[in-house]
Amino acid sequence: MRALFPGRFQPFHLGHLAVVEFLLSKYDEVIILIGSGKDSHTIYNPFTAGERVEMIRQALKEYNADFKRLIMFPIMESFTSKMWIRAVEQYSPRFDVVVSGNPLVITASKEAGYLVDMPPMFNRDLYSATKIRKLMIEGKEEEWRELVPKSVYSFIKKIKGDERLREIARSDY
Repeated sequence: MRALFPGRFQPFHLGHLAVVEFLLSKYDEVIILIGSGKDSHTIYNPFTAGERVEMIRQALKEYNADFKRLIMFPIMESFTSKMWIRAVEQYSPRFDVVVSGNPLVITASKEAGYLVDMPPMFNRDLYSATKIRKLMIEGKEEEWRELVPKSVYSFIKKIKGDERLREIARSDY
């Protein structure tokens, strides 16, 4: 079976990584779908689709993921409408099950006839992209660095993504 794991991954953190590892233990193949590809440089979506592809690729390499069983690609649509699943069907390789904890994703997937699997929440209070972005804005590097793979931390620092987020936050308030 092939599972579709949609998310924004803003940024990709250790909770996301735990879900991917769990899915690889359960399914033959996993599609990592990076949503909201057209959105970037905002507090909610600070990283570009390409940056997210790169940080996920580096994290999976760091943790020796089986790339033969992984497919990863961005899609421009966001998960804000029940119609997102139809756009995914146009661009994605075939999949059998959608893995998500997002209520809209779950509803749209079920209504489109897909099996839905809710992954275990790997310490959701700690591993939250919203929390990580907030820590970046507040300049709490020691705290957010522990919540992402080392390769993701290095990548964000290399592209000055944390600085970008602080600049965006200043202009949005």
